[in-house]
Amino acid sequence: QIVSARTSQNRMVTREDVLARIYTLPSTFGRVFRASIAENPINPQATTLYVLTRDSSGNLDTAPDTLKKNLSKYLNEFRLISDAYDILDAQIINFGVKYEVVVAQNANKQQVALSINNKLAELLQTKFFQIDQPLIIDDITSTILAQDFVIALSDLRVFPRTGVVEDREYSNSTFPFDRSTKRGMIFGPPGAMFECKFPEFDIIGSAT
Repeated sequence: QIVSARTSQNRMVTREDVLARIYTLPSTFGRVFRASIAENPINPQATTLYVLTRDSSGNLDTAPDTLKKNLSKYLNEFRLISDAYDILDAQIINFGVKYEVVVAQNANKQQVALSINNKLAELLQTKFFQIDQPLIIDDITSTILAQDFVIALSDLRVFPRTGVVEDREYSNSTFPFDRSTKRGMIFGPPGAMFECKFPEFDIIGSAT
């Protein structure tokens, strides 16, 4: 059983209070990597909490039921009497990036593509993403164009990765990327988080 102090000073009043409390869950009861709060469209008396954890390789993973139960008990010690929480798994949206660039004549094309791939892998690290955060296309474009010897970006595509691809396991969650792009940003469904799970395979570039 999770035992916590129940003083009025520790009550959760704002959304920020709730998120802060989620991340203080003692590690013996599990570890939440990302959490998000949303209105509950079905039950206006309850708040939806989306959570994600990570596997042993550091990739996003759905939280086990034990962790969700422990979290529910833990939050119950600090919630206001009128508050109620529905704890749900956030969707994991795996994706890849494919691009083509035009480079200077004196450039080593293979080296330029490798440099771009490395920079994109840094940009798209999971630690920089949150649940419900859009994928910003301009950031990807700027990173590519900032590399030495790159003259132009002739093609850029962000695409879903789902199921099993060449023995690599991805989330089964997907959605129409093309129809979800607005103002240079790709918005996932509510309670979803983007992940470039295997950048060494999912960032594909060519230079001409």
